[in-house]
Amino acid sequence: MIKFFRKIRQRLLTENKFSKYLLYAIGEIILVVIGILIALQINSWNDERKAKIVENNFFANVLLDLEKDNENLNYYNRFHQKRIQYLDTLLTYVRNPNRTMGIEKFGMHVEPLFYSVNATNYLTTFESAKSMGIFNNFREKDIVKNLSQYYADFVLMENSFSSITRLIENQFEPLMYTLPEGYMTETTGNLVINEEDVQIFYNKVSSIKDNRNIIYDYDRILKTSSFENYLIGDMGRSYGAIMKIESRKAILNRLLERIKEHK
Repeated sequence: MIKFFRKIRQRLLTENKFSKYLLYAIGEIILVVIGILIALQINSWNDERKAKIVENNFFANVLLDLEKDNENLNYYNRFHQKRIQYLDTLLTYVRNPNRTMGIEKFGMHVEPLFYSVNATNYLTTFESAKSMGIFNNFREKDIVKNLSQYYADFVLMENSFSSITRLIENQFEPLMYTLPEGYMTETTGNLVINEEDVQIFYNKVSSIKDNRNIIYDYDRILKTSSFENYLIGDMGRSYGAIMKIESRKAILNRLLERIKEHK
């Protein structure tokens, strides 16, 4: 093709047809420019296609992370709802001293209060993409912005859960440790909600026979004003945790809808 154009140029110069040569040269320049523009457009299409693949892969993976988050939020909500039920039962007996709770029921309702949850956040996909700096090429920048805020707000729920853990360590455990733990049986942990199986622990404790004939004065704990204060404090923090969970879940559901629409 190059030889073909070269021969035409030489023939026009030889025949001294300068005006035609000039027009031909301009036409050749235009063809070259058009070729360059086409090549640039093809490269642009390829870049856009690659960026779209990267973006789609990101949202597919972040969708999996958010679905895991959703499962966790459902678990956290169930955990704290149950916690409030146990606190409510204990507070009812505290404020109704003529009602007898019984050591077994007492044990089953106080044992779950020893447990708290640690908030888990699935953000590997987001942080990896952020560190690689690929968000600049994304079309759905609003979703990325909302995702960034969603992950940044995780600390609010984390702090809420941590406040319950501190309350357990600083108030509940010191108070309960004044009562011998021989009241624990195989059924003591039946109301415990925990991600790990804890029943083997209660089976082990109950398998060690207690020959001390101790009278477990749980009624003394129920009549302690600090125990009532603890129950109310824990209940307030548990309600606060549920509010954080539900708020986060609402944001997560909106993100899931946006990402599924994008796909």
